[in-house]
Amino acid sequence: MPRTSYLAHIDTLRAVAVVAVVLYHLDPRLLPGGFVGVDVFFVISGYIVSRSVSHMGGASFLGFVTQFYARRLQRIVPALAVCLVAATLLTVMFIPYAWLSGTSQRTGLAAFFGFSNLVLLSTASDYFSPRSEFNSFTHTWSLGVEEQYYLVFPFLFFFWLRGRRWLATALFGLAALASFALAAMAAEPVRAFFLLQFRFWELAAGALLFLLAEHRAPIRHALPVAWLSLAMLAVALATASPGSTPFPGAVLPVLGTLGVILAFRALPEASGLRRGFAHPVPTYLGRISYSLYLWHWPVFVLFRWTVGLEGAVPMAAAAVVSVGAAALSYRWVETPARRSPMVVRLPRPWVVAAGVGVLLVGWGAASGIWALRPVVSLSTVNRNAGEWFGGAPRGAGGCRVAGTSFPVLHGAGARLARTGCEEPATLARRIFVVGDSHAFAYETMLRQLVLETGARVDLMSAGGCGVLGLVEEPSATCRAFEEAAMATVLATAAPGDVLFLPALRVPRIADQFVLLGEAAARARVADPATAARRVRQAEAFAGLAARLAERGVVVVLEAPLPVFAAPAFRCADWFNRANPICAGGLAMQRATVEVLRAPVLETFARLGAAVPGLHVWDPLPELCPGETCHAVRDGRPLFFDGDHLSSLGNRVLVPSFGRLLAGLK
Repeated sequence: MPRTSYLAHIDTLRAVAVVAVVLYHLDPRLLPGGFVGVDVFFVISGYIVSRSVSHMGGASFLGFVTQFYARRLQRIVPALAVCLVAATLLTVMFIPYAWLSGTSQRTGLAAFFGFSNLVLLSTASDYFSPRSEFNSFTHTWSLGVEEQYYLVFPFLFFFWLRGRRWLATALFGLAALASFALAAMAAEPVRAFFLLQFRFWELAAGALLFLLAEHRAPIRHALPVAWLSLAMLAVALATASPGSTPFPGAVLPVLGTLGVILAFRALPEASGLRRGFAHPVPTYLGRISYSLYLWHWPVFVLFRWTVGLEGAVPMAAAAVVSVGAAALSYRWVETPARRSPMVVRLPRPWVVAAGVGVLLVGWGAASGIWALRPVVSLSTVNRNAGEWFGGAPRGAGGCRVAGTSFPVLHGAGARLARTGCEEPATLARRIFVVGDSHAFAYETMLRQLVLETGARVDLMSAGGCGVLGLVEEPSATCRAFEEAAMATVLATAAPGDVLFLPALRVPRIADQFVLLGEAAARARVADPATAARRVRQAEAFAGLAARLAERGVVVVLEAPLPVFAAPAFRCADWFNRANPICAGGLAMQRATVEVLRAPVLETFARLGAAVPGLHVWDPLPELCPGETCHAVRDGRPLFFDGDHLSSLGNRVLVPSFGRLLAGLK
């Protein structure tokens, strides 16, 4: 079979893969195993890349490597660079800054050079977790795996070009077996999902199919093999479960894809199955599949952040926009880059240089867009960052607050101290702050107090690990964090120092991604299991509080803040207020807040009676002075999301917390 002949069934396989992925990303219920479409792509890539360079037998190794990377860069880079720059611009314009944004920025910039899978792994971004659905560049992990495979491929395949076909086959086979074994024995599913060493066998399977079958007679009984292989793909697409890939979840789609490619080598042209696979609609979708894969994800993410992606109409609109963007990319970016006579005539080293240059220019453009976020963004969160999430306070002259980080087991620590100030300190106490993400949410307030009083603050936090959280049973990780943080306090605190323990102690009504509902929160508060958990945790905490009191440490518990039915930062702009996540609104009746708080305050009262010197600080009067609590007051945010304070909310509470500290004995 000539290397330049068109394989319609390959494009139709690509169409099956990309449609499966798109449907899964729209809503997993549409095709529960649709994510294995990526595994189909891996096998196809392994086969087609091997096939496309198999005629380069006369080239030296350097010549082969140059030609190989010229082809890969020509195929991958133009559409990738354009999509990444455009997605970066749209992300900066319409997506408000949040804790996820740093990961999105790092992922997008790493994607230019094929390392986004490593960034996602380093940030513990599980592909199947909700936060991955809100990162505009999560999907580029698979491109990273492929591009890292291309770093290895030439060194194995060159033996085949030099006539040592048995050696090339053996090397690919051994590497594939080793990779398969690693995948089968993997103890960490997230690492196995994102890293090449666990995925190499899928790409190598396609290469081995070419090496073993391309120059042998076609198989017999091709039609039954084709139908059996298609059945394998159908079963995988319908039943694969999250967390099962690459092993065992990728086994069926890999075998199915190999079987289809192998069978179609022998199917006659008049075969009905071959004619069906040559239909212009799926073959066109296959041709634009690369651009469709690139574009569909940032389009879906943009919909999720703005108007929402729930319901048939938004999903259909997002799919249409994605296909339209892919068609434009294929017509005006991919095709000219691959077919333009000027590009075709360029010497291959120049093509490599041009590809690298495009990546560098694209990376520079994307970096510049991120840097200009306050100017470029249409989001009020980004344009008024000082009120929402930032702003380091400064005093007269060079007076400022310096922060230094320090390690805490399973968490993070920050030490805040005043520097460059002429005024003497007015508060000699050292303040230890330990808790979940709500502890770090107080950083603006703590910095302002440090600036005004000269107090020193040690802030230790771990997400989801509130001390005396009362709602959740602490995990082993959280218990280890709490023990490490308390050991630090007990070892370093002096008599009169303060331990402040903020935490989320009532159920959320909405988090950053999902509306959980007020009814569910009320039911959880009233649940006997939750009540029993409050008793157990209070009894355990009483012992710790007694030890702290013996050391002269003053313990301050934070009374629960209001919780809201919508995250304020996601509902602050004209283009996202209609999002379903905002349906609950940014106001909450104080009576509802008091119902949710009541069991916690009762627990605190019992603790106060049992442990002398225990204090409770209640921010509610300042945040909610009337019958209705507002996440946004007079157009300015008191809360960042449904339960974390904004920077402005922090500043509102500075006088109240300052009075508490001044009155402690």
